[in-house]
Amino acid sequence: MGRILKYKCPVCHKPLTKREFERAFQIHEARQEHVEAQTIQLAREKRDFEAQKKDVTRKAREAERARTNRIVGNKERKIVELRETIKQLKRGKTPQECGPEFEVKLVKRLRAAFGGDEVRHEGKAGDVFHIVKDGGKVAGSIIYECKWTPRISGSHVQQAAKAKMTRRAEFAVLVTSGTKRGFDGLDEMYDVLIVAPAGVLALAGLLRDHLIGMYRAGIEKKRRAKIANQLLTFIKSPEFKNPIVEVVHTAERLRDGVQEEFRWHRNDWNRRLTAYERIRWDGWAIQENLQRVFRGEVPKTMVQPRQKLALPAAPNQGASSEAGAPAPQ
Repeated sequence: MGRILKYKCPVCHKPLTKREFERAFQIHEARQEHVEAQTIQLAREKRDFEAQKKDVTRKAREAERARTNRIVGNKERKIVELRETIKQLKRGKTPQECGPEFEVKLVKRLRAAFGGDEVRHEGKAGDVFHIVKDGGKVAGSIIYECKWTPRISGSHVQQAAKAKMTRRAEFAVLVTSGTKRGFDGLDEMYDVLIVAPAGVLALAGLLRDHLIGMYRAGIEKKRRAKIANQLLTFIKSPEFKNPIVEVVHTAERLRDGVQEEFRWHRNDWNRRLTAYERIRWDGWAIQENLQRVFRGEVPKTMVQPRQKLALPAAPNQGASSEAGAPAPQ
């Protein structure tokens, strides 16, 4: 008698002996495990591919966004420069003329803030030389270079550094209306402090206190210069820098608020002037039609002529033209 084959091949279902079945089943299981492993690997690779695709897309978008921001930033800086140029043209003054004008204002403010000190302004385009005094005796000096330009120039910084050496001052300060990348109102370059106009008096007070402190401590002049240079490093730290930057930003916000308030008032005045003119016209139209009725004529609709009314000129027009160059706070 032939053997009874009780088992079937798991693949082709052909009758097998027990030994043949067990061997075929092991092979079949191994194949299934291999297929499952391949499926899992393919799914993992698909997920990795999708993640890489999203990452590439994200980086491409970020790169394009950064490129757009650079372009927009450059355009915005150009717009600011053009606006500043337009202001200067309206005032009839160039940046070279605004700098000396601002130096005169700075001299007045330094003298008002530090009455016991001596503040000199030599020549039309001269520097502002601030001699700090303590009880009538010289404690040190600060040299100020004022520039009214859209951008902070390295040549201006070098000019201030040269003036510091020439005048043998402990500190040199470049007061500028310009901007540059990373500048938020206070910076230091080549041992020269760069400050926005709104923060110059706060910085001057800090430097002045330091000079008086060294003088009272009896530190000789040679050592004072070395210690003064060390102070420049600390001035850029948050403890010194943040209050001055806050002064600058607060002054700028207040100035913008005043300008916005002025625009609102001017628009309101124009609306009121137009309303008053309309009232005057309507009153005249009523009187005109009454006269027509008295004469037996038919009243008619009066059409107010379109004409743009202008506000009257403000007094002291020359003084108001200086608003384009705000004095230091």
